[in-house]
Amino acid sequence: MERRVLSDMELTQVQKSIIRKEISSAEILMEIYDHYISHLQEFSEEQFSRELFELDQKFTYGYCHALQSKFNKDAKAEIAKTQWMVIQKYFCTSRWLFLVGVMVLMFFVSTQARTKEELGILLLSPLILLVFANFAFGYQNLNKLRPIKKTFKGIGIPIYSSLARPISERIYLPVLLAQVLVYLPKIVFPNLQIVPFLSALAGMTTVFLTLYAISLLEVWKIKSKTALI
Repeated sequence: MERRVLSDMELTQVQKSIIRKEISSAEILMEIYDHYISHLQEFSEEQFSRELFELDQKFTYGYCHALQSKFNKDAKAEIAKTQWMVIQKYFCTSRWLFLVGVMVLMFFVSTQARTKEELGILLLSPLILLVFANFAFGYQNLNKLRPIKKTFKGIGIPIYSSLARPISERIYLPVLLAQVLVYLPKIVFPNLQIVPFLSALAGMTTVFLTLYAISLLEVWKIKSKTALI
């Protein structure tokens, strides 16, 4: 049987039905919407109301939110796994020279720094990279979500990408890490003299942050090909 095209009125009914489920994950929202549409296209106009009711009995509020919760959990694990795989690649033979080059450059620059302010600028460089990446990431994500938000404009709750959220959280993580590295030693070890080790510490931290930032950008590049990010 050939699939029919749903009318605007039927599409509106489907959208209102899904809106009542208050789903905020864009991925789950579109998956359920696509399932509704593809299923209803197989039936006639006379059968539409009955089939829509049957779908609502299956995709209840609780069931949809259970799907959303599981997908959010899996999305976080997937982003973490992907970033770890990307980082591991930098330790393989083909990228070993790149990693060594970055480390040598950072340690050389850190040893040339004369003041704490210069070391601070060195540490800020990867964080600045992440800040600009965050703006670009947010802009692209907003553009990808715009059609979905337009379709479900009456939903009344924020719609977000479940895969974009863990990436955003990982972008902010180095900022928190930097604050810990600056203030925690002063609190726990108030008499600790770190000046002799400051250059080496700054170099190591910058290498770590740079590797972290580059790997996260690569995760974004990989996932943006197939996901709403």
